[in-house]
Amino acid sequence: MNIGPFLFPPLVFATLVGVLVLMIITAVLTRRVHAQFDQWLWIILVCMGLSARFGFVMRHWESFSQEPWRIFYIWQGGFEPIWGLVAGVFSLLFLSTWRRRAIGLGAYGIALAAALAALAFTPQTLSKPLPDLSLMRLTGETVRLSDYTNEKVVLNIWASWCGPCRREMPMLEQAERDYSDVHFLFVNQGEQVTTVETYLRQEGLNMEQSVILDPRYTVAKEFDTLGTPTTLFFNKNRLVATHLGELSAERLKDYLRLMRP
Repeated sequence: MNIGPFLFPPLVFATLVGVLVLMIITAVLTRRVHAQFDQWLWIILVCMGLSARFGFVMRHWESFSQEPWRIFYIWQGGFEPIWGLVAGVFSLLFLSTWRRRAIGLGAYGIALAAALAALAFTPQTLSKPLPDLSLMRLTGETVRLSDYTNEKVVLNIWASWCGPCRREMPMLEQAERDYSDVHFLFVNQGEQVTTVETYLRQEGLNMEQSVILDPRYTVAKEFDTLGTPTTLFFNKNRLVATHLGELSAERLKDYLRLMRP
């Protein structure tokens, strides 16, 4: 979902809608019922956010334990919605009377319904096949994307001037080595060969065979992507997931699970 210059993944957009609805309802309740609802708004938001993140970290603790500071990299995404929803219910205990808790539960339910409605009506990425496009590898060879129709493929749309792209690239280079049954193709957008080669050399990235040059943004246009980085996951010629923005190793692992037979 894009609003003006801002691009939101469907779940993020739905969450923002739910938060906005809850803020409006609690503002009314603060004026007409009790001032405690103003405090409860921030309690429920903090509880839900921390719990959802905690659930995700616990599920991937083996990975996070090696670099615990990445627990705070929330811009990469990584939340367990069920943990957050349960925490939202428990936050009602911060309201001091059962009447206020019942009213708070109603407000919570309305906000949740608004979020689910926003998610349902947000345009979803169509399950397109790999396009029949011929592009050039950085090494000079021609690659036809449709040749990978029977494979597991990760298409990463990136550019060297893109900060999030640069941050996730070392992780993706490692993933290419770790997941030998998956073909990683890094589709560079609109840059010259020398620019890409200089970037890879400066960063010490050994990805020349996997980088594809897309000077006319044909892949981005094919899938209507509006920003970089965007990562597309294909399993046997079917798009199974799309990730907008910077990708973490943990989110990548979750997406690759969707590609299992």
